[in-house]
Amino acid sequence: MESQIKQISKSVYAVIGSEGATNFGIIKANDGSAVLIDADIRRIDEVEEALKLTGCAKVSYLINTHEHFDHTSANFYFAQRSVPIVGSAGCVGAMAEDGEPDFARMMKPVPELYDRFPGLKLTLPDISFKDATKLTLPGITLQLQYRAENGHSHSKGDTTIYFEEEEIFIAGDLLYTEVHPVTFFGNIPNWLTSLKLLFETHYKQLVPGHGPAVEGEKAGREYFKKMYDYLEDFHGRLLEIKSGRKGADEVAAHMMSGAYSVLGKTRMVQRNINQFLTGQWY
Repeated sequence: MESQIKQISKSVYAVIGSEGATNFGIIKANDGSAVLIDADIRRIDEVEEALKLTGCAKVSYLINTHEHFDHTSANFYFAQRSVPIVGSAGCVGAMAEDGEPDFARMMKPVPELYDRFPGLKLTLPDISFKDATKLTLPGITLQLQYRAENGHSHSKGDTTIYFEEEEIFIAGDLLYTEVHPVTFFGNIPNWLTSLKLLFETHYKQLVPGHGPAVEGEKAGREYFKKMYDYLEDFHGRLLEIKSGRKGADEVAAHMMSGAYSVLGKTRMVQRNINQFLTGQWY
């Protein structure tokens, strides 16, 4: 499978990653400029092709929904092109504190990118906000809201984006649809609180950080509830592993059975459990 460019509304396009890979967003202003939401240096050709196919004359802003490599590693590329990069203070702080070793670790399988992009390095957003901010371009009003409960939900930088004029809600990695989530960077109890606050959010279309986009509030609420129930169930079973009441294999089997059996990226289940038991991401 390949990534797909899906038109979400008149001005919004989403690059839906194949098999649950990261989604990127493009919001096209009336003057042909664009706000790009997240970008991975490993998929930069895909991002540039999407900008070309959607007729965007230039990128006016790049927004990082949070600090993880698959959402921020192309910051250097766009900073070299003088594109302002926007992220929450939580995102900036997390990248400053932990970003360098994570960037190096994720780049190990693709060292050729250092040759292709000389000087490639971790690059922090140059515009940050604490709780909320607003970005405007012709025909576009974006409300950015910091959503990491107590400073850490899925990540330390979780930000959602609401496009007022066309009522589009971009949830970042607080929401995964049709795939198993990555939990090993997160604080699940805080993540649950963040999700509960999103149950009554208003929108016409919903874009998750990973997985298919969702049409309508009713379907969106169902996906938020599915995400909440998954995390609540998984966290409870992790605590049972910790207490010795259940084994890791038993929990892994449960998280890939029943209603969960249709979810993609099944490899994440074992990775999530292993991180909980060992503290090691990989």
